[in-house]
Formats: sequence, structure tokens, C-alpha cells
Amino acid sequence: MVSGGMQMQTRLGRKRKLKQEDSFNLVEEGSRHNEIRGEKDLNQMDQSVQSIDRISQLPEHVIHHIFAQLRNVDDAVRTSVLSKRWRALWYSYAVLVFDERKFIAGIRHGNSYNKKKRFKDYVSNSLQTRIEENPDIQKLVLHMTSFNLKAAPQVDHWLSIASGMCIKELDLHFGIKNSRRYSLPETFFLSKTLTGIRLSGCKLDACDNIMLPYLRRLCLQKIDLAEHNVQNFISGCRSIEDLRFIECAGLKNLQVSNLLRLNRVDVHHCKQLNTVDLSAPNLDTFWYRGKKSTSCKVNLEGCKSLRRLSLDHPQVTREFCKNEISKFPLLENLDLSLPDKMKYVTISNPQLRRIVLKGSNKLSFVLIDTPNLLSFEYKGETMPYVRIDPFCLRDAKLSLESRDQDIVHGDRFWFLARAFIRKFDSKGFKLVLQSSKNIAIHEDLTNISLPPLPDLSIKIFKSPSARLEDIVYGSLRTHPVLVTIISPRGSDFLKLVYTMIRFRGEDPICCNYSTPSNKCWRHFLKDVKIKNLNGEEFEVGDDKCAPHSSTWCNWCKSLYASRSCQMINLRLFWSFRLQHVETAETLQNL
Repeated sequence: MVSGGMQMQTRLGRKRKLKQEDSFNLVEEGSRHNEIRGEKDLNQMDQSVQSIDRISQLPEHVIHHIFAQLRNVDDAVRTSVLSKRWRALWYSYAVLVFDERKFIAGIRHGNSYNKKKRFKDYVSNSLQTRIEENPDIQKLVLHMTSFNLKAAPQVDHWLSIASGMCIKELDLHFGIKNSRRYSLPETFFLSKTLTGIRLSGCKLDACDNIMLPYLRRLCLQKIDLAEHNVQNFISGCRSIEDLRFIECAGLKNLQVSNLLRLNRVDVHHCKQLNTVDLSAPNLDTFWYRGKKSTSCKVNLEGCKSLRRLSLDHPQVTREFCKNEISKFPLLENLDLSLPDKMKYVTISNPQLRRIVLKGSNKLSFVLIDTPNLLSFEYKGETMPYVRIDPFCLRDAKLSLESRDQDIVHGDRFWFLARAFIRKFDSKGFKLVLQSSKNIAIHEDLTNISLPPLPDLSIKIFKSPSARLEDIVYGSLRTHPVLVTIISPRGSDFLKLVYTMIRFRGEDPICCNYSTPSNKCWRHFLKDVKIKNLNGEEFEVGDDKCAPHSSTWCNWCKSLYASRSCQMINLRLFWSFRLQHVETAETLQNL
């Protein structure tokens, strides 16, 4: 009986597979061709690796530097498969990550108290084991969902162990559920080995005497700060290169000077901040984000080496754009969030190579005097008239999102968009339309028709360097239910996009994020089915998460019937549960 059932399942599986192949045989043939070519490439790679294994011959400090550049521990663990030497050096690199969220998610039974206790025991035991195996530690990451005052001695003990192991990087994150916060011990601020610190949800009561001579990176997040806290860090950390303040309270005046190595400063959503005054002769990047209702004066006159400037700030006025941006002689990248009511803007700087403008819903005219500008991006509710003199652009992206159907649709949008598009070579454009959970991807700007939907967003891409994968993957981040792919007849575009969406391994290795909640769309995609509009009803199913689907389907049918194009429609099925894998288990299985 069991054997018969298995044979029945096998036959049904074969029927489903044959049906899929019949519906899109061209895609399967293309996939097989790529698979055969991939096997040949792998064979050639194996022969090359056998002849010369240069990656194993890299110096130890170079391999450790590569580990340090990876954004999460899982990626660093995977590099150990490159060679036995890399596996041994991974253990000597010694990055310890203790994330209470992932740990508790992997425990099915027990109450909250017992789960938290098991996590603390796990941290203590792991640190003790590390002391016995390897006395040095490169980085310690501790993420606790909440903090209890009774846990303070235990956390102090963990940090004491880390200090004795010559720790170089420390990342502490404590969830804030009440007014109780962890206060770091005074000895923590006297380390002679720390090069990077990231603190979130802590207290800095004992930081009056700071001496961190080798500290290069400092990030303070969700911390109550005063001016003297910042000045103590500046006076005791002369080697700082990267300084970031994220959602910090209490700080009213931020003044930074006399840091000759300072390369980057970020200030994000510090609500009580009134002034930011930076004097850093070697500052390369400044990024400010704040609510438009928050008044904060930013002074960057002492930052003449600035190359990257990003401002989401009420100070971005017409006068600022016209008069102040030109005062940065080396500025190459500019990212501005414009006020809602700004109608026109003028930007002039001879060194600018990339400009991003976003935020205004009234903007009608943009004048840019930048002879070296190569990339332009605009995001707003209306399409302004854009004049770039001289016009040397290679890359462009236009993003329009509006709830007003009259603004997005009609002759005015296409008249202004085409006036901008005509300045480029007509080849290489891509168009993405989205309404709720419905997406259409056009290979080019022919056969264009806009669906009559009030929440329609429009994105136009033009970039010789932009990969099709980036456009497709970016479109699937919202987990759409219906995806329509449109191209001229005879093009391979349908096959390419379908293959990108359809192909996935058992365990996709495609993310640069360290938390399960940030995993990309590929980890959640369950299935893809092709729906043919010719004589077949386009079934939406019972999905309440895809409003306007019937209007979207009718638009697809009319477009296919009236225009010379080819089209496929994909029904995507998603799973919103992701298994949590503890990093420690990954390490043990190597």
C-alpha cells in the first residue's frame, strides 16, 4: 500500500511537471541550456582550483580582514568551505554572536522566564568554552530583547571576560520596554584594544573618564545623551573615523571638531537636536535624517573635503540648493529630500556626478548645472520638467507614486517623461508598474498602457550598469500576488525574468542581512504558476491581499489583444513563516 501510494504521488508529480513544461516550454529549454553551460563552467572552475589554490595562500591578516568586511556571521561561516585553512582561521578570528531573539525562537517549549534563563546560561557557557579554546576574541555581539536590573552583574561578568580576551569590536543591544537600562562599567571605557563600538538601549553614567586610543567606529543608538558625553568621547577617542547618532534623546547641540581622521558622520532622528556644527577637514560623508517639522541648524562650513551629502531636513530650501551646495568643491554625490511645497529647484556644482531628489509633491521645474553629472534619480508625486545642462547622463531612475489618478495618468505625465527620456539613447529602458500586490514589468517603453488604478506607482529605469536581476528582485520585495511580464515579440525577456523568479535552491544563499525578519523575497516564495489569458479565466483565488486584481486582469487582456507584444502572467504564492537558525548551531555543524 505504501509503495502504491508513492507510485501514485510520483505519477501525479510527473503530470504536474509535464503541464508546466507544456505551458512554458521555451523557459525550460533555456533553463536546461544554462544548466549545461553552468556544469561546464563548474568543471573548468574545479580544474583551475586543482591547479592553483591561491585563496588558501593568502596571509592570515588578509583573510581576517575579509571576515571583518562581511555583514553577518553566517556569510563568514560559509567562507570556511573554501579551504581547510580558512576553516581553521575562522575559529582563530573568533566572532561571537548571542542573539536572544533567534535563540528563543528555536525553543518550542517552556515559559518566557525559562527561555531567558537558558539564553543567559548559553552565553556564559559559550564564553567559558571560548576562553579554554582560544583566549582572543575579535568581536562580541550581544542582543537582548529586554533588560532586568538583576541581570546587570551577569552582563558585567560577560564584558569582563571579553575585555580579558583582547576584544576589538563590541555590539551591545538591549530592548527598551521600561525606564531600566544597562549601565556600562567604567573599565569598559579604558580599553586599549577596542576599535569598534555599537551601543543601543544603554546608559552612559560612568563615561566621564574615557580613554579609547584605538577606537575607529562609534555608533550610539537609542541612548540618552548630553553634550558632555559627546565631548568626553571626542577628547578620549582621537582616532575616530566613523561617528553615528541614531534616535538619541537629550542631545540638543552636537559640536564635533579636532578629529582629523573623521571620515563619516550620521545623525538620524535625534528629535531634541537644535544645532549640528561640524568642523572636520577630512570628512567624506555626512548623512542627516530628521522629521520635517523638527528645526535643526546644520553647519558644515569646516568640511571642505565632503564628497557625499545626504539631507532629509527642513533646511533644504531653494536658497540652500542654489547657494550652499556649490561651496563644497569636492562634492560628488547629493541626496536631498525636498519640502512638500517646493515648486522649483536649482542646483549647481561642477564636481557632482550623482543627484537624488525626493519628497516634494508640488515640484514642477528642476534646473541642474553640473557638467560632470552621470546619474539622476527623482522620486515624487508629480513629474517635473527637468533641465540638465550640459546633458551627460548615463543612468536615470524616475519613481512616481500618487493616490491622485489625474496626476499619474494622462498626457501631462507622458509629455514630461518623454521630454526627459528623448535625451537618452532609446535602448535600455525598463518600466515597472505597481498597484497594491499587482506588478507589471516592461522590457522597454513600447506597448505602454497604464492601468486605470488610483494607487498606481511608476518606475522608469535607464542604466547600462543596472542588472536585470536588481530590477526584478527590487520589484518582488513587496511579495506581489500577480506579476505581468511584457516584451516585444521575439524577445527572450519573458524567459529571463521567469527563470529569475522561478529558480531557487533548497536553502537560498542570497541575503546580506543578519536577522530573519530582513530576509529577501526568495526565502518566502513557495510557488509560481503561469496563467494564460487566451481563452482562460485569470484566477485570482481568495486572496484578500490583492485589491484591484479584477481591474488589473482586464487591463492585461486589453493590452495583449490590442498591441503587438508578448506577455505572461504569473501567480505567486508566499509563505510568511521562516525558520530561525541559531548561528551557534551553524558553527557546530562545520
